[in-house]
Amino acid sequence: MSWHGIRTVATLELQQRVRTSKWPIVLGVWVALIALVAFLSYWATNDEQLRAGEAMYDIVIFFVLGLAMLIVPSLTATSVNGDREHGVLATLQTTLLSHWDIALGKLAAAWLISMAFLVSAMPFMAWAWFEGGVSGGRIVLSLLVLVLVLAVVCTLGLMFSALTARPIASAVLTYLALGALVFGTTIGFALSAFLVTETEQQKVFGIPDNWWETHQPPAIDPADPTMTQDQLDELMKSSQPTRADCTTFTRETQVAHTERIWWMLPLNPFVVVADAAPSVPRERGNEYSSGFTPMRWISGGARMARNGPEDVVDECAMQTQMDSGGYVDPMESALKTAPVWPYGLVFLLLAGTGAAVVAGQRLRTPIRRLPNGTRIA
Repeated sequence: MSWHGIRTVATLELQQRVRTSKWPIVLGVWVALIALVAFLSYWATNDEQLRAGEAMYDIVIFFVLGLAMLIVPSLTATSVNGDREHGVLATLQTTLLSHWDIALGKLAAAWLISMAFLVSAMPFMAWAWFEGGVSGGRIVLSLLVLVLVLAVVCTLGLMFSALTARPIASAVLTYLALGALVFGTTIGFALSAFLVTETEQQKVFGIPDNWWETHQPPAIDPADPTMTQDQLDELMKSSQPTRADCTTFTRETQVAHTERIWWMLPLNPFVVVADAAPSVPRERGNEYSSGFTPMRWISGGARMARNGPEDVVDECAMQTQMDSGGYVDPMESALKTAPVWPYGLVFLLLAGTGAAVVAGQRLRTPIRRLPNGTRIA
C-alpha cells in the first residue's frame, strides 16, 4: 500500500465519474434544494420571539444529513462489482497496485465527492451562524462528526460492493444497512421501552393525591352583594395548593427505565450528528424562543433517555420556578449533562474500519473463488 497508489486509483475514479455521470447536475439540484430549505426556514422563523439562526441550522444540517444518506451510498455501492462487470477491475489488479490501494483509492474518491456536497451546503450554515443562536465551536464539531459519518457510509457501500456480484444487490444491502441504523435503532428503542417499563413505588415531592379531598373550596354565591372582587380572588387563592403544601410521599406508577436501553440511540447517525450540534443555552425565561429545532430535540431526548427516571419526581418544581421568575425546561437540564455522541461515533468508526478491512480482503489477488457468472476480465 502506498500513497501514490491510492491517489492514482482515486484520480481514475474521479475522472471516470466526471466523464460518464451527471454528478454536476445532481450537485446543482442539491444546492437548489438546500437553498430552498434555508430560505423557507428563515422566512418561517424570522420573528423577534424566534431565534432564526438556531432553527435554520438545525433544519439545514438535518436536511443535509438526510439527503446525504440517500446519495452517498450510490458512490461506492457499485464501485467494485460495477468495475468487475465492465472488465475494469481485473486490469487494475494486474498492475503494481495492491488490493489496499484499490480499496482505499475508491473510498477516497467517494468520500471526496461527498465532501463536495457538504461544502456546497456550508454557506447556508454560515448564514445560520450569522443569524445567531449557534456557537461557532458547535458548528465545527458537528461538521467534523458529519464528515466522519459520511466516510463510514461510503465504507459500508464499498464493503457490500466487494461482497456481492451484482450492483443492484450491493445497493439494496447498503440501503438496508443504513435503514437499520436510522430506523431500526429508533424502532428498537421504542419497542424495548415497553419491556423496561415496570410498576413500582416512586418517590414524589408534590401535592398529595388526597389534598383536594381535605381542602374543598368553600361555596361561593356570585350574586352575594357583600362579596367584593378582592375578597373573591383571595378566597379562590386560599383554596389552591402552594409550595408549602408540597410533601414527599410514595406513589405507585409506571416507570420506564430507559437507562437500560439508551445505548441503542447513539448507534443512529442522526443522533450522533444531532448530539454534537446543540445550540447555545437560552436565556432564563426565554426557553421557548427556538422554533422548530429537530437536532436540539433529538440531542435532548437521547440524553434524557440515558439519564433515566429521576430518583424523586419534583412535581412542585414548575410552581417554584414560576414563582422565582423562570421555568427550567427538563430538556434544557438534559442538554447540560454529558453528551452521548462519542459512544455512537466510536461504534460507527469501528463498523467503518471493519467494512474497509472486509472490502480490502475481498480485492486481494489471486482470486481463488468467484460467484457463478462473474467475469474476471
